[in-house]
Amino acid sequence: MLLKIIKINDKRIRIKSCNLIKFNKIKILFLIKRMIYTMYEKKGIGISSNQILYNCKVIIIDTKKKNKPLIMINSFIKKKNTFHTLSSEGCLSLPKLFISLPRYEKILINFINIYNIKKTKIFNNITSRCIQHEIDHSLGRIISDYINIIIFYE
Repeated sequence: MLLKIIKINDKRIRIKSCNLIKFNKIKILFLIKRMIYTMYEKKGIGISSNQILYNCKVIIIDTKKKNKPLIMINSFIKKKNTFHTLSSEGCLSLPKLFISLPRYEKILINFINIYNIKKTKIFNNITSRCIQHEIDHSLGRIISDYINIIIFYE
């Protein structure tokens, strides 16, 4: 079932997501399945639960579009390198618009997987960029917030 993705002009997209404390596997798997379906139907490579008005930190990434999504619960950046790359990003909440902005090239992420196991993993390149984008959503930030940074970045 396709979920409704809120747009950036909806004030609720600014709500910071809460960590998922109680892990009801059936409910969370149902949510994740619907998020994955919506992400692929909308031709995205990432989606955050707050984009569908579900207030918990769940993000899904599939940068290679191979139907092998990376599912992260309660993710946060533990460490990031100092090297930024500038590249174009789109957003399911802001369709058909791409903005070039700087992101860390490599990040170390802590998260919980769907089996409720804590993980720490290094990501780089487009996967790193996509994770940072979706974590921004969980913090109530959107890509247009970076426009002032882009103007002065170089």
